[in-house]
Amino acid sequence: MTKNEFLSELAFELKKTNIADIEDIISEYEQHFAYKTADGFSEEEIAAKLGTPSVLASQFESGGGGKRYGAPKTVTMAGLYIADFFTGVFFILLTAWEIVFAAFSVSCAAVAVCLFTGIGPRTVIPFMPFPSGLLFGFALVALFVLSAVGCVYFALFLRQLIRAYGRFRQNTKAAASGSAVLPSLQMYPQLPGKTNRFFRYAALLSIALFAVFFVLGIIVSMISAGAIEFWHAWKWFGYTPFA
Repeated sequence: MTKNEFLSELAFELKKTNIADIEDIISEYEQHFAYKTADGFSEEEIAAKLGTPSVLASQFESGGGGKRYGAPKTVTMAGLYIADFFTGVFFILLTAWEIVFAAFSVSCAAVAVCLFTGIGPRTVIPFMPFPSGLLFGFALVALFVLSAVGCVYFALFLRQLIRAYGRFRQNTKAAASGSAVLPSLQMYPQLPGKTNRFFRYAALLSIALFAVFFVLGIIVSMISAGAIEFWHAWKWFGYTPFA
């Protein structure tokens, strides 16, 4: 059974039993097909694992045609509340990491602008000739792009992770009540192929450019300072070992 055949039959069975929110249910199963197809499964394999549409539709009837699973509902809810606490702390830590990641990305861009313009606090950005500053600035721009791409993808991952936990929580409550459960959600974002390729190429290109400009910056700095340890020659740390 193909995706369209499965969804059409499921919609027909849901209408027969006068189930509410038919469009939402169909949308959830349509997303499930999209996720599993992206993982390499065929539509026939996905439909076979989901089961018969008529049986699925019967589980959405009011009063619960499905089976009751596991422990009593009170025990299940107590377990969910405990899981909510630890999961909430985990999501807060991930959000904090995302903020730090974003701050680092913005800082790279700000320092690059200072190196390009020659304007900036000398207590933060040490002295260096313009050619060296230009090359290190380009390296920081590449690092900014890399960290920005990572920041965006991590935000999408965090959002999908929260949605996946929400679906797990919803299905656990439904199973404890004897109600029907919806397909579980993937923990990682399912992005269009074009978007995935953009993220991949942007990351690879920015890594390559960062490496090239950073190495060139070091080479030009050593030539300009006339010493391998150019940071000492330019007194970045307030002294020179040859003094």
